[in-house]
Amino acid sequence: MKITVITQNELEAQGLKWIAESHLNGVEVSFAKEDAADCLIVDMDLWSEELEKEFAQRDIPWIGLSSGRTFLTAYRALKGKAADLLFRPFDPLLLVKQLQQIRFQLRNENQEEENVRRSLLRYEDFFDADVLTPAVTLAAFVLPEKSDYPVLSKELKNYPFHKGAEVFAFSDFVLVAFLTEDEQSCIEECRMFYESWKREKKGDLSIFVNANRQNRLKEYYQGTRDMTSLIFYEGYDISVIEYEPIAWQPLDPFLSPVEQRQWIEMLEKKDSRAIHAWMQNEFLSYTRPYPDPEMIRVRLTSVLAQARRYMKSVHLQDEQWERSYYDVFEIIVKDPVVYKIAQATLNFIVNIVSAAVKSAESGESAAAEEIRALMEANYWNPDWNLSACADHLGMNKSTLSRRFQQQNGRKFSDLLMQIRIREANRLMKETGIPLDEVARLSGFGTASYFSAVYKKHEGVTPSQYRQGEVHLLK
Repeated sequence: MKITVITQNELEAQGLKWIAESHLNGVEVSFAKEDAADCLIVDMDLWSEELEKEFAQRDIPWIGLSSGRTFLTAYRALKGKAADLLFRPFDPLLLVKQLQQIRFQLRNENQEEENVRRSLLRYEDFFDADVLTPAVTLAAFVLPEKSDYPVLSKELKNYPFHKGAEVFAFSDFVLVAFLTEDEQSCIEECRMFYESWKREKKGDLSIFVNANRQNRLKEYYQGTRDMTSLIFYEGYDISVIEYEPIAWQPLDPFLSPVEQRQWIEMLEKKDSRAIHAWMQNEFLSYTRPYPDPEMIRVRLTSVLAQARRYMKSVHLQDEQWERSYYDVFEIIVKDPVVYKIAQATLNFIVNIVSAAVKSAESGESAAAEEIRALMEANYWNPDWNLSACADHLGMNKSTLSRRFQQQNGRKFSDLLMQIRIREANRLMKETGIPLDEVARLSGFGTASYFSAVYKKHEGVTPSQYRQGEVHLLK
């Protein structure tokens, strides 16, 4: 694009040249009135009848600059069909934005003889950090199935939007650039298209009109793309206007030690009702501002890991169960809507629990496995011991002790202590919680008792283990 600056002030001319060439790619600025140009920047103080006639003959878009806000200056600009009139001092970005608009118009006018309509915007403009946002409003149209995007793109290109629109098909949404900055009229037109789509196609469609306009087109585009992530929480079949950028709420994606213990208890007790309530409260009750969807996916995989652990304890490890497990994992990683992910995960866990109940009722679960499952569910309670286990099973304590040792080759108390020490090691390795909290969560009760028992069984103190001194002492 060639720009000619016509002014008597040489310093201002050089400044205008720097502004144009530093903010726009492919721009050449000259100062001779006779030079070939695509656009002119004219000091209105030089206005004359001769200059007015020359503009009329050349029919070149031009921008006027003036120091005086007078009616005569405005009249001359209107009469000469100026693209814009800027009064000194002016914001340089206003000049750049107007030059960008003129360049877009020139692109549209230089179409081929068959009058094939060419976009004011090009795909590459959305990824060029130097391109300023023209007078458009961006909206993202999103479908559940990617295979339907060609149909959606065609429908949008043929739809008679009153303000005019350019359509750009991307891999996971269709972007519409409405040729207006009136966001409210855009959402109204979007909703009209939505109703038409529903009547004719009967398919779900989400539309996000981005009213949070950015000065740079790349940032405006990225903000519009980010808004499509709201589908994770709000689902499809909506048409909304967004005034604020997406800001995710912080969230720890991993289950806390207390939550892990809660899951062990719910699974071992086969409490489907409690599991359902936990999933409902955790994954289906979010309000804005939402957590990052990727953090929710990680949290769901943490829940799935608890189910995986339980599968092994009740011997649900055949090919069918393994395939079901990996199917749910794929849903967690790839499905775009959280309620569908949570429902698939919940169904899988409930099926595991139901299978474990049937297994226990049919006698397939050995007594030793049931006792170990009780240990896994209750190890955190320092008051839980052989007597408590016998009471739960309705057995004599001595009988339970004798049978357990016969079946496992070790004492009940030894295995329970091993489980507690294993949990303590995990907490010390994976978390930074104090040792007295480690003692409480792993079933030792007090820090002093924990330290004494741990040193007896492991040969080092808990502090030495946590500090990585095991290899020096063992």
